[in-house]
Amino acid sequence: MELSTNTPRSRWIWAEWVLLAIGIVCLGIVAWSWIDAKAVEIRETQRLEEALAATPAVKSKASETDSFASLEKGAEQIQKEEKKEDSPPPAAGELVGRISIPRLGVTAIVLEGVDKKSLRRGAGHIPATALPDDESGNVGIAAHRDSFFRGLKDIQEDDTIELTTLDGTFRYQVEWTKIVKPSDVSVLEPTEEPALTLVTCYPFYFVGSAPERFIVRATRIPEEVREESEEWIVDVDTE
Repeated sequence: MELSTNTPRSRWIWAEWVLLAIGIVCLGIVAWSWIDAKAVEIRETQRLEEALAATPAVKSKASETDSFASLEKGAEQIQKEEKKEDSPPPAAGELVGRISIPRLGVTAIVLEGVDKKSLRRGAGHIPATALPDDESGNVGIAAHRDSFFRGLKDIQEDDTIELTTLDGTFRYQVEWTKIVKPSDVSVLEPTEEPALTLVTCYPFYFVGSAPERFIVRATRIPEEVREESEEWIVDVDTE
C-alpha cells in the first residue's frame, strides 16, 4: 500500500521525516566539527610537547664562574636569534603554540591565521601581528566566543595568560578589557613593549552575528620578575 502525499496527514508525516533528516545532518556537522577540533588539538599538542622535550634549554645568563662552554652556548643562541629574524612568518594553519589561562581553565592550540578552518580547530594568530618570541610588538590572537574563548567572559585584571611555543613559555598579565566595534583595529597596533591582545565576539550569548568585539590586553611578565617570584615561592614552601 503506497502512502499518498495528497492528504493532510501524509503531508505531516513527510514533513516530520524531512525535519528529522535535517536534524540528523545538523547533529552530524556539529559532531564532526568537535571531533576534528579535538583531533587537531591532540595531534598539535603532542607535536609541541615532543618538540619542547627535544629542544635543549639554553640559559642566557652567565656567571663569572662559568666555563668557556657557556660562551659557546651563548654564541649559538645569538646565531639562532639572528636566523630567526630572517625566517619567514608561519604558513596558514601552521602550529604557533598553545594558549592557556590557568584560573579560567581555558586552553587552546594556536594556529596561524583567522580563517574559518583555523578558528574551528583552535585559536588563530592574527597575521601581521607580532609573534610571541618577538622582543617587542603586539601579539594578536582571536577565537570564537562560543568555543575556545567562552571563558573570557570571566577574565579579570591581573589574571595570568600563558603562551607556549617552541621558544618557551611566555607569561602575560591582564591589564584591561574593553568592548569595541569590529571596525576598530587600533587595539592591534604595534607596541614598544611585548604585549598580547585577545579578540572574540561580543556579547558572549548573542544569537547570530555579534555586533561588537571583546578585547583583552595583557603585557608580558619580564623574565627577571618571574624568576624572583618562583624563588620566593620556593623559599616559602621550604621553611
